[in-house]
Amino acid sequence: MIAHQDEPLPHIDLDKVFVPQVEYRPSPEKVTSISVDVMSVRGATAAGVKGSEMNVLYDSELMAIVHRYKTKSTGLVETTLWSWQGRRSQMGEREERKLTDMARHYGTKLCAVRQGCEPPELVHALGGQLATRQGTRSHWSAENTTMHQVRSVHGQILIDEHDLHVSNLCSAFSYCLTLLGTCYVWHGKGSLPEERQAAFGYAQYLSAEGTSPLELVEQESDDNEMFWTLLGDADYANADYWKWRPTSVTVLPRIWRVDALSPPHLTTVPALSMQPNVDSSVYLIDCIWELFALVGMKARGSRQDIRLALSAAMDLSSRNEADRPFKPPIHVLVLPSKLPLDLRLHFRDVDEEQMVGVFFFFSRDLSQLRETPLRMERLPQKT
Repeated sequence: MIAHQDEPLPHIDLDKVFVPQVEYRPSPEKVTSISVDVMSVRGATAAGVKGSEMNVLYDSELMAIVHRYKTKSTGLVETTLWSWQGRRSQMGEREERKLTDMARHYGTKLCAVRQGCEPPELVHALGGQLATRQGTRSHWSAENTTMHQVRSVHGQILIDEHDLHVSNLCSAFSYCLTLLGTCYVWHGKGSLPEERQAAFGYAQYLSAEGTSPLELVEQESDDNEMFWTLLGDADYANADYWKWRPTSVTVLPRIWRVDALSPPHLTTVPALSMQPNVDSSVYLIDCIWELFALVGMKARGSRQDIRLALSAAMDLSSRNEADRPFKPPIHVLVLPSKLPLDLRLHFRDVDEEQMVGVFFFFSRDLSQLRETPLRMERLPQKT
């Protein structure tokens, strides 16, 4: 056992940190939309996307989205310009210059957005629904073998194409799968009514003319041998707690970066993929029905940060117990590590290949440690 002399943890007003989540709601009484332009940026050119494809973006693309609107209180016309970068796209110097020129032309600043981190204002400008797909716009076909996840966030519908594999299936959501000429719609036990409706509508769009999607419901009507054979027989994200999602007041996960030395000590993080040094930091992750202290590979020696993350997690678990079916358990996840499936699929932007390497998973229910000393010597130490 390694002897440690722990310093006192900093005082934090957790009432201000753990404030209730506020869902985005558009304000039509304040803003009137005038126009939305969606353009594909390549080199020094920007080509417009028209019609029903405006709210469909591909992971190989770099896009510019221009929203012009009138603020009713002032009567002034304003413009928001977003640059959207797909996971597999590349932005060179010419593309950067083009986007800078566009911002200058429209008299506004450029708001950079990465795939999976789209703000609700952007999705609202695109009509309240956004679909992302793999590949290129010119070669993508509804006849491809595909897997699309459908989730509702802030009352908006987000549809993301995934690699066809059972590890990308999650009981929380609805899915559309096109397999061997058949379009399946699978509803997880935690999927919301609006997700089920949107998934079926999207499946109808993908289905061949004259055919109808085959609808399956988890644990009710999904005993379809072909469906599971094509997905594979490995585990999928089917935690029992997803059954509580349709009746839960809160369904959006949250992340804080933990820094015991620098105020405010717990800082809200909109998305892990937007963090430049995940491997050097400690994070507290609220997945509604379970909590995680995520320790970056280079942060394993950050003893105070880890202690603070666990202390805050135990406080949050106790706070959440009143409006959850059970007290959320707490786990410690030390990178590099294989991410638990349910944790990964809570978020749209988590790319496991970028975050983890060799499998190492330290996990135990720490929610009962309020009355006992934290046994930090069990955590891997920095070498």
